[in-house]
Amino acid sequence: MIIAPIRISGNLDNPQLIVDVPLQTSFHVPSGTYRAVVSHISTRSRYASSSQPMIKILFGVDVPDTNINYLAKVELKLDMSEGSDLWNVLCRLIGRKALLDASGGTFNLNTLIGEPCDVEIEHIMDDAADHEFPLVVVANIQAAGTLVKETEA
Repeated sequence: MIIAPIRISGNLDNPQLIVDVPLQTSFHVPSGTYRAVVSHISTRSRYASSSQPMIKILFGVDVPDTNINYLAKVELKLDMSEGSDLWNVLCRLIGRKALLDASGGTFNLNTLIGEPCDVEIEHIMDDAADHEFPLVVVANIQAAGTLVKETEA
């Protein structure tokens, strides 16, 4: 547990107790298109009973005019076949040539960490009455500057 330091200001009759509030982190990104950066990549099985390997890509999302550290994630099958979801995302982020150059060899997914990009966030409101927050989905991932133009910064 982190204990915030307390600063006391004001006077003896009306002391002000001021505490530091740490930067909040949230996956509840507002819907829209944003600049982002790939911040983490990991693998896992989709379900405990499944052996289907998945890649989880975590994005730091730059939501303007906010003081919240927004994060978004996408999980894709670990399938590097041309036309697969992972292949298509990588083509948009680093270019098709980089993947063709790796044909028959390997590609280090960790090289994507720090890669700037644009993401489109959608909210799914199915069964909204049953949930406090909508399902937040990364609907589109593109190269930086594709969805969010410089003038929108």
